[in-house]
Amino acid sequence: MKHGMIIIGFGNQGQWHADSIRERVPEIRVIGAYDIKEERATEIAKRNLKRFTSPAEVWACKEADVVLVSTPNNFHKEYCIAALEAGKNVVCEKPVTMNSEELEEILAVAKETGKQFTVHQNRRWDADYRVVKNIIDKNVVGKPYFIDSRLFGCKGLPGDWRSAKVSGGGMLYDWSVHLIDQMLDLIDSEPESVFVDAVKVRFPEVDDCNKILVKFKNGVRYQIVVDSWCYIGENRWHICGDDGTAVVPVWGDVKGKIIKANIKEIGWEEGFVFTSNGRSSTMAPRPVEKLQTFDASVPEIPPWEEFYHNFTASIEGRDKPIVTHNQIRLVMKVLDACFRSMESGNAEMV
Repeated sequence: MKHGMIIIGFGNQGQWHADSIRERVPEIRVIGAYDIKEERATEIAKRNLKRFTSPAEVWACKEADVVLVSTPNNFHKEYCIAALEAGKNVVCEKPVTMNSEELEEILAVAKETGKQFTVHQNRRWDADYRVVKNIIDKNVVGKPYFIDSRLFGCKGLPGDWRSAKVSGGGMLYDWSVHLIDQMLDLIDSEPESVFVDAVKVRFPEVDDCNKILVKFKNGVRYQIVVDSWCYIGENRWHICGDDGTAVVPVWGDVKGKIIKANIKEIGWEEGFVFTSNGRSSTMAPRPVEKLQTFDASVPEIPPWEEFYHNFTASIEGRDKPIVTHNQIRLVMKVLDACFRSMESGNAEMV
């Protein structure tokens, strides 16, 4: 069965969706797009798509049963609700809304209309994340106690609406929300509290860099770092477990390393380290022969288009949504707590 889609908001992300869906998702036919910017007409025409000139024209299109909302963040609620009320199934770009209250308004309409509504949390299909998820799910390094999820860029925030507070600009909305979704998909426990330290480097209204520390009820401590002004980064992932340590160095890569001890208990007398700062046995490395080092096993990485395969199957009643309403709710609750922590300077309960 073919589902007709109209894209609202035809900037870089909307164009990427159009091109990727046409190439890799046969269940969906991209019919056209609507954008308030006149210059986007060229991009729409270049792809031989129909240009819609108003939201009302989109809602009236009988060929389309799916609408993708890919506008600046502050317009998500308005377009999602209107599309649902017009009888369309809806995919919304992240962050789904500016806050939890707006999300609940959308979910109420989705329930009332019986239409499918979900959020494009595409980073669950990133190769590096799938390697980490495999490590955690298979208990490769034992019970994790610290997890670092870090992403570094050096070009800063793009300008335009992403630099304005009113439109939902800043790295918390832009990238941290992706890493929050990965975190909640990864850890089988409820988040308890959130502390955020954020920095405004280039733009006065929104954060360019942030560090988020989340405490989970099962004892896991999870740190998210997003920095758009960093020229020397760190490992994309660093996982400390009670039976080993794992790293995945690069975003989008599957090359990871795991080190575990062959012998769990080791005598303090076995080795010292001598530095200009003095002698230490605590920080001395274990003897090499008492360690086991191996590459992180690479699972079969499902393709990104699985998101849309699942979405169309859920419309047809053949499958349950991968990105559920409760998951979307929890992401927004954590994000709300992040903004409260930025404001108060304290850890905030989720």
